[in-house]
Amino acid sequence: MTQGEQNEDCEVTEVGCYSWGPGVGCLARGKVLPRKISTFCQWKALWDQQGTVPSWCPRWTDESDAEASMAVISLLFLAVMYVVHHPLMVSDRMDLDTLARSRQLEKRMSEEMRQLELEFEERKRAAEQKQKAENFWRGDTSSDQLVLGKQDMGWPFQADGQEGPLGWLLGNLWNAGLFCLFLVFELLRQNMQHEPAFDSSSDEEEEEVRVVPVTSYNWLTDFPSREALESFYKHYVQNVTRDLSCTCEFVESFVDDLIEACRVLSRREAHPQLEDCLGIGAAFEKWGTLHETQKFDILVPIVPPQGTMFVLEMRDPTLGRRCGSVLVESECVCKREKILGDVLCLVHHHRDHSALLSKCSSTIKVALCTGSHLDVCKTVQWFRNMMGNAWALVAHKYDFKLSLPPSTTSCKLRLDYRSGRFLSIHLVLGVQREDTLVYLVSQAPDQEQLTSVDWPESFAACEHLFLKLVGRFAPENTCHLKCLQIILSLRDLQSLPQGASRPILTSYHFKTALMHLLLRLPLTDWQHSMLSQRLQDILWFLGRGLQQRSLHHFLIGNTFLPLTIPIPKTFRNAEPVNLFQHLVLNPMAHSQAVEEFHNLLTQVKTLPCAPLAGAH
Repeated sequence: MTQGEQNEDCEVTEVGCYSWGPGVGCLARGKVLPRKISTFCQWKALWDQQGTVPSWCPRWTDESDAEASMAVISLLFLAVMYVVHHPLMVSDRMDLDTLARSRQLEKRMSEEMRQLELEFEERKRAAEQKQKAENFWRGDTSSDQLVLGKQDMGWPFQADGQEGPLGWLLGNLWNAGLFCLFLVFELLRQNMQHEPAFDSSSDEEEEEVRVVPVTSYNWLTDFPSREALESFYKHYVQNVTRDLSCTCEFVESFVDDLIEACRVLSRREAHPQLEDCLGIGAAFEKWGTLHETQKFDILVPIVPPQGTMFVLEMRDPTLGRRCGSVLVESECVCKREKILGDVLCLVHHHRDHSALLSKCSSTIKVALCTGSHLDVCKTVQWFRNMMGNAWALVAHKYDFKLSLPPSTTSCKLRLDYRSGRFLSIHLVLGVQREDTLVYLVSQAPDQEQLTSVDWPESFAACEHLFLKLVGRFAPENTCHLKCLQIILSLRDLQSLPQGASRPILTSYHFKTALMHLLLRLPLTDWQHSMLSQRLQDILWFLGRGLQQRSLHHFLIGNTFLPLTIPIPKTFRNAEPVNLFQHLVLNPMAHSQAVEEFHNLLTQVKTLPCAPLAGAH
């Protein structure tokens, strides 16, 4: 090829280097330079005649080695950035948030590295094949000499007049400066993002309440062993809950029998229809203790009768109460009208049919509503009367006495056996919210005072499904429910602080902490042999929440929640709800909660040895 031909078109290889002549020059990747920008080729020819190449132009003697070196540098850069972004902090062993994020990042980085390796291998093979083809047509044997080791490769980015990696670094001073500047910036940013310290009491309360940081690790040193916890569980929990699963099955079958009798009685009445019941609460979720299994909670969903529909009107959750009202309206049963909307069906809008719809709607409004909204007290009283009539139909099947204690928010059933044993069942009515497992129920928490038309929002069915899925996919003989049972049993053994009428820390708080940890830790970490470690994690999680006065609701605003749990779409992107918000507003309640937690830690350290009275 002559000099004129070189000026006409200059072909550039894949790695951006000239493929001819003893000198080396750098241009764009895989491009053919036209005449109007071939001035650089003339400079290259001049450099070849003089035998010198500028220091800012690196000398790549082999394309595959250059790409290999660049890949090594890229991998080192990724490794450095991983260490910078995720340094291992002191006492990070118990930082569950960092642990979960690190595992997710590690998995994502592994996938990206695998893709980069595959892409690098493909590009390397393509470059080698192209180089061999070009060398074959040009008759170039330099590649063979390199393969046979007849030429000294040296540092792949070595330029003339510079030796080794130092010369390459000086030749790329701009890139090295940017890299160092970026590292310094990241290190400074990490130092500024320190974890805030949370005090358990404000400066104004220090004189009244002296609180030790509940998340300190000094109490973990003398934590009981797995054998001691197993012994306590056997005497205080296992003997009490031995027949719990059989009792739950009987309770559900008995309530189903009563509901079926109610359907027979109300077949021709314009009243809400009862659906199949669902067992909720500690007993049916298999984490109940002696105190938690004294009553059985059953959710009974209700649906409107034909010709009537329930419209749920939710209250603003920012007001502090998650509840809603149930508006009762008339509804035409014509499917054609539902589809077309503004078209009236002459058959179903006959005078007699319209009168029937009006009569059905007015019957419910008069009997069960206040205004146009479903009244909790009236609906529960109607349901209670239905249960009494249904018992008269099925009483001959059972060998116990049934009584219905008075209640305004739930239908209570008491089953008295001849042996003196009794069972207490609470039937809670619920209206389903959309196509989810969230219900507006008749029974409100003890601390909430609602009107008769306010139906509190319940997530018990969603939590029941989550724990059921955990039990299905977790390894056999896991300890997550056992941890909760041990904690609640120890809590039941302690007395309330002086002057307290009821405990601040409820079983729902401990259950929420457990469910959060089930999402953050792999299910394989809940094996039977790790009982002591997981019990420490639950106590640490709740203790940290007390210090921060923050315990997020498990379902609202939880981005880690599996998609298999049917909840309203707005819940996943909503702001998290703080279950300890009342501790922020009430310092005395917070000090009582911290005292209860410290008493619980004392109970854990000094496990009682004698079994409970009546445990056998």
